[in-house]
Amino acid sequence: MLNGILYILNMLLLFALFLSYTSPYISPDTFLWPVALFGLIYPFLLVINVLFSIYWLIRFKKHFWANIIVIFLGYGHIQNLINIQDKGSDTEAEFSVMSFNVRLFNAYDWIKKDDVKQEIIEYLNKESVSILCLQEFYAPEELPKLNYPYSHIGLQSKRKSWRMATYSNYPIFKKGTVSISGERTNNVCIYSDIAISDDSIRVYNVHLASNWFEKEDYEFLDRPSVEGAESIIQRLKTSFFKRAKQVKAIKAHMNTSPYPIILCGDFNDTPTSFSYKQLSEGLNDSFTNAGTGLGQTYNGKFPILRIDYILHSPEIKINSFKTTEVNLSDHFPIVSTFNY
Repeated sequence: MLNGILYILNMLLLFALFLSYTSPYISPDTFLWPVALFGLIYPFLLVINVLFSIYWLIRFKKHFWANIIVIFLGYGHIQNLINIQDKGSDTEAEFSVMSFNVRLFNAYDWIKKDDVKQEIIEYLNKESVSILCLQEFYAPEELPKLNYPYSHIGLQSKRKSWRMATYSNYPIFKKGTVSISGERTNNVCIYSDIAISDDSIRVYNVHLASNWFEKEDYEFLDRPSVEGAESIIQRLKTSFFKRAKQVKAIKAHMNTSPYPIILCGDFNDTPTSFSYKQLSEGLNDSFTNAGTGLGQTYNGKFPILRIDYILHSPEIKINSFKTTEVNLSDHFPIVSTFNY
C-alpha cells in the first residue's frame, strides 16, 4: 500500500521534473507560463527524485530505472546547478569582474547589524576587482567612496537614489541604458564600453524583475494556506511576464554590440529558465566553465538557488570563478577572472 502511494507520487514528481526541462524553451508571456514554475523549482524536484531513486534502489524495485532515466535526461541542467570539474586556466589573469546585488546597502535594516553599508564598502575596496557591477545600488545623498577612477552610475527607478553602478579600473569610453519599452521600473540594464589594453569590451550590468514577495508571502512557507499560494503564484506569474519582456529587449541590444560582451547581474531566475536561456545563448557561463561545487548565489530561504551570473563571449577566456559567502546582502558576490 505504502509503496503504491509512493510510486504514484514519484511518477507525478518525475513528470514535474521533465516539465522543468522544457521551461527554458517556452516564453512565459504565453498561455504556457505555468511551465516556468517547474523551472523555478527544478533544484528541489531534482533532490526529491534523487531521494526516490535511492529509496527504490534499497527496495530493489525497478522503479529506480525510471528515476535514473529522467534525471539523466536533464544532465545539462545538473551541470548548471552543481559543477565538479573546474575547467579554468592556470595562466595569470589579465582582469577580474565582480557582480553583487548589495540590496540597497541594507537601507531598511533587513540585516540586524550596524554599519552594514560600511562593511560592504570596505569589502569591495579590499577585493579591488578590475570591473565592479553592483545592483540595487542605493545612494540617497552621496555616492559611496569606492577606489575606482572610472564609473557608470545609472538610474534603476523613478527614485533617483535607486541606481545601478559599474566601476572600472579601465577607461569607460561609452555609457548607455537598454530601454525596455520605455518603462521606468525598478529593473534596468546599463552597458559600459571599456578599453582594456589595446582592445575593447562591452559590459552589461543587469537587474531583471524581482518577484516582490511580501512579508505574508514568506510567512506562507511556515504556515501554508490556499490564499498564500494564490498570492505567490500571481506574483511569480507577473515577474515571469516582466522578465520575458526584459530579456528580449536586452538580447536584441546585445546582438548589436560591436565588441565582445560580459553580461553580469541579478537575473532573479534560475538556469532552468527562459531568461537564462535567452541571455546565455552565444555566451559562456563563468560558473559552468570555471566554478566548482554548488552554484548558489541567493542568501535567503532558498539557499540552493543560483540567480546571479557572469556570462561572457567566447573570445574572452575564463581563468577562474568563485562565490564568496559573506553575509552582507540577500545575494552573495560572484567574481570571475579573465584573459582577453
